[in-house]
Amino acid sequence: MFQLTVMNDFKNSRFKSYIDGSSDLDDISLGEQRSKLLEKEVIIREAPKVFIYQSISDTTKIKRGVLTVTNFKLSFIPDKDEEQLYYQQNYLLGPYEVCLSCIDCVYQLGDKSKKKLNLGQNVSGRVKELLIICKNMRSFHFNLKLVDRDLTRHITNAILYHVAPKRLQLLFAFDYCPPYEDRAPKESESFRTQDDWRKELERTSANNWRVCSANENYEMTCLPKYFVVPISADDNIFKKAARHFREGNGPVWVWGTKKNAALVRMSDLEPTITDRTQENIILEHIRKSHPNISSPHIMELAKVLPSIKELQHSFNKLRDICTPDTYRLFKTQDAKFYNLLEGTRWLQYVSGCLEHARKASIYLTKNCITVVLQEGSGRDLNCIISSLIQLILDPIYRTKHGFQRLIQKEWVVLGHPFRNRLGLLEDYQNEPAPYFLLFLDCVWQLLQQNPQAFQFNETYLTTLWDSVHVSIFDTFIFNSEWDRFKCKPNLRSVWDWRQQFSDNDIKFFENPLYDDSYKEKLFINYRISSLDLWRQCYLRWLPIVEISKGGPPQIDLTARLIKAEIYEMQQRRLSGDVVLRSHLKDEILTLSRRVNSFYPFSRPANETIPDNDLVSMDGLDTQSLLNLPTTE
Repeated sequence: MFQLTVMNDFKNSRFKSYIDGSSDLDDISLGEQRSKLLEKEVIIREAPKVFIYQSISDTTKIKRGVLTVTNFKLSFIPDKDEEQLYYQQNYLLGPYEVCLSCIDCVYQLGDKSKKKLNLGQNVSGRVKELLIICKNMRSFHFNLKLVDRDLTRHITNAILYHVAPKRLQLLFAFDYCPPYEDRAPKESESFRTQDDWRKELERTSANNWRVCSANENYEMTCLPKYFVVPISADDNIFKKAARHFREGNGPVWVWGTKKNAALVRMSDLEPTITDRTQENIILEHIRKSHPNISSPHIMELAKVLPSIKELQHSFNKLRDICTPDTYRLFKTQDAKFYNLLEGTRWLQYVSGCLEHARKASIYLTKNCITVVLQEGSGRDLNCIISSLIQLILDPIYRTKHGFQRLIQKEWVVLGHPFRNRLGLLEDYQNEPAPYFLLFLDCVWQLLQQNPQAFQFNETYLTTLWDSVHVSIFDTFIFNSEWDRFKCKPNLRSVWDWRQQFSDNDIKFFENPLYDDSYKEKLFINYRISSLDLWRQCYLRWLPIVEISKGGPPQIDLTARLIKAEIYEMQQRRLSGDVVLRSHLKDEILTLSRRVNSFYPFSRPANETIPDNDLVSMDGLDTQSLLNLPTTE
C-alpha cells in the first residue's frame, strides 16, 4: 500500500503564505537561464522573478525562474540548473515548457478569486497569479508577485493573444522550416496516391472496387484526391450522388474482408434534400459490389454516439476532475471521485464506441455483410468506429507503423477536421471536441484487454496525444487534404519520432508482451464495469496519486527483463556472446529501482518524500482516486 503526502501548512492556503517581499527566495540571484529557441522562434515577452508551484501536495517545492512566451511555446526556465533524470526527453520542449497550441484554459487567480480569461482578450490590471490548464491535463501555476506590474499584464496578454491565432498560417509550423531529411516510415506516409489505394485493395483482396480520380481538382473539398468506390459506379455517377451528401462526402470504401464484405464511410444527406434517389443509386452500386449482391447494413452513428457539444462537455468535466489546483479541491473531489467520473459520461462514450465497433465487426466477419457507417459530415464518429473495426479485425494495424498508417488513412487523408476539433484558431466556426482522444482511449482499452496483440504500448499512445498539440507538424493541423493543398505546406510529419525523441525513448513505445504471431480477432468487453481510467494520460501530472516504484512501468520493465534473459540464454547456447544483453539487464534493473507509476512522464523515484510528511491511506473513502487498482 502506498502512502499519500499531506503538507500540514497547505490545507488552508492557495500557496500564499510564504511568498512575500521578505521571503528568503528574494536572495536567489537571477541566473542567465534562457529558453532554448528553435529556428525562427522568437521571444514575445519575458518575465524574471516568476515562481512556479510544482505540486498541489507540496507547498515547499517551488522554483524561481524566467517565464517566457515565444511564437511557439510557453516556457519556464529555473534560475538554477537541475538534472532531469528518467524523464522522456523531448528535443522540442523542456520539462517546464508547453506548446501554445496545447493550452486550453487560462485563469487569473486572486487572494480568494479565480477568473477564467478569454483567449484574445486583454487584461488591464496587475496579475498576481496565473493558472494554465493544458489539453493534455497538465497544469502550470505561476506566481508573479515579484514581477513588475506592467510586465505581468504584458506577459498575460501575450499568452492570451498567441495561444489561438486568427489565421492558420500564423501557427509556428509555417515559420519553422529548416532543412529537413524526411525520415518518417514510408508505411505511415500513405493514401495520398492512387498506388497507395491500389495496394490496399490488393492487400485486402477487394474485388469489385476501384480507385477513383474524380476529385483530382478538389471539387469535393472534404475528400482526398483519390479514394475507392464501387467498380460499377463511374466518376460522373459518384460526383452526381456526392452533391446530395453533406460537404460532398459521399460513400467511399476504406477496408474489406477476404470474403469481400466492405467497410464504407459516408455522411448524411444535406438537410434540405428530401429526395433520396441519389443516395439509393449509390447504395445500389455498393450492393452490387458484394459477392452475394447483399444489401449493406447501415449504422447511423449520430443517433447513438456523442455529438460535438456532448463530447466537449464531457471532456471539460473530465479535465476539471483531473486538474485540481488546490489540495482542498483535490480532497473534496477525491471523496466522490467515481461519482464525478460517472458524471462526465466519458467512459460511457468509450463504451459506446467499442460496442458499435464490435457490432460492425460481427456483421463484416460472421455475417459477411458490407457495413456502411453514416454520421453528420462523416468525419468524426466515422473516423473512430472505422479505425476501431480495422484494429479489431486486421493485425497489420496493430503494429506501430500499421497504426500510423491507419491514422493517416482514416483521420488525416479522409479529412477529420483537426483544426476545428483541436481549437487551433480563434474562429467562430471552431467546434472543439476531442474525438481523436476518445479514439486513443478506446485503443488503450483494447490494449488492456489484449496486451499480446499490439506492438505499441500506452506510452506510445500518450506521447501521440501530446504530439497532436505540437504545432511544428502538419499531420494534425488541417481540416482536410484540400485545406492542406491550399496552404501548400512543406512541413514535417509527426511520424518521424526522431525529431522529438532519442532512440532510447522511442524504444519505450514498444510493447514487450507483443506476440507477432497473434492474428486473431480482438477480444472486446465494452461494458463500463470492464473499462478503466487511462491514468497515465489523464493523471500523470498529479503527483499526489503517483505510486512510488510501482504501477504499469514496473510490469513493463519486468517483461523487458524477462525477454532480455530469454535472449541471453539463446545467445549463450548459440555463441556464448552475452555481454551486450547482460549490460541491458543491468540498465533495466537500475531503472526499475528509480521509476514511478507514471514513468516516463513523472518525477524520478529518488525524489522521495520525507517520512514525517507521510500519512497512511487507511480510512480513505472507497470512491477515492487513490484506491484505483494498480495492476491490470
